[in-house]
Amino acid sequence: AVDWGALGLADGKAGARPKLVEERASDCKAHGVAFDVAAYQRGRTEGIALYCSPEGGFAAGRMGSDYHGVCPPDREAAFLADYALGTKLFTLTSARDKAIADYEAAVSALDQHRYLKGVAEKRYLKPSISNEDRENERQDMAYRGREIARLDKDLPKLLDAIETSKAALAAYEAELAAAGKSY
Repeated sequence: AVDWGALGLADGKAGARPKLVEERASDCKAHGVAFDVAAYQRGRTEGIALYCSPEGGFAAGRMGSDYHGVCPPDREAAFLADYALGTKLFTLTSARDKAIADYEAAVSALDQHRYLKGVAEKRYLKPSISNEDRENERQDMAYRGREIARLDKDLPKLLDAIETSKAALAAYEAELAAAGKSY
């Protein structure tokens, strides 16, 4: 049992692409389920009215959603203006999150290389190790040492990227708040 009106409302509020109704109808037909197009379209029309507002545009942009051109011409300009604001917020938030993830990945890699270099050093010092294995451990230590040096050099840049992205995000959030855009 499907509430077609509620499904249409949800699709409309999400700004779902227009072809979705055809796909839903086709899927229902393929599975022998009756699709109430009229109830779905009534719900979708109501949802589109909510979506195609400045608030809906900002929310869609902030979530990084694609716009599928579903807004009527008389509402599209206001929707798109706030969609652009939300998209910029999404982009700045994503940049901050990526900067943090990059730093955390580098710290994790640095820890792993330090640990594995220590393991290689212990193996290298074993008296029972063959010359070939000793050379392999020496090469591994050298590789780990280069990686540690590279990561140590990169960490300050990665921290700067976090601070820069946080500052850009905070400045934009302040700009939005000053403009009364706090959806």
